[in-house]
Amino acid sequence: NNYRAILLKISPDLPLDMVDQMVEILIDTPLDGLVATNTTTSREGLKTSPKTIGSIGNGGLSGAPLTERYIEMVKYLSKKTEGHYPIIGVGGVMSPEDAQRMLDAGASLVQVYSGFIYEGPAFAKRICKHVKETAEKRESDKAKTQK
Repeated sequence: NNYRAILLKISPDLPLDMVDQMVEILIDTPLDGLVATNTTTSREGLKTSPKTIGSIGNGGLSGAPLTERYIEMVKYLSKKTEGHYPIIGVGGVMSPEDAQRMLDAGASLVQVYSGFIYEGPAFAKRICKHVKETAEKRESDKAKTQK
């Protein structure tokens, strides 16, 4: 089988009406899913002074300053697609808890980059351990409430 999945990457800088158009494209075409999101060109909410930011220059921003924004985008896309399409949650995953929140928001998969750069190779292992322990705890809690 030579089939390869094709996913559409959504920019976090798009207004919601354009995001909705991207979802319509996904539904109306044979695309297989979404990647949410890309880096942002926005500098909104940064603690760094505008002068310092200006001296750094243009380019895509990712990492911790965008965690909430990216999780909200995944949640929005998951709701809009009613969970019928896979979403790869990308950006701002700086802790195992962030990865779990991305999954809880509706991501089918989570891509880690910035957190991996800052935390090193053991970061992936910590994420997997946290996700597994969270799933086990939820199952245990569910079983207790069903008794």
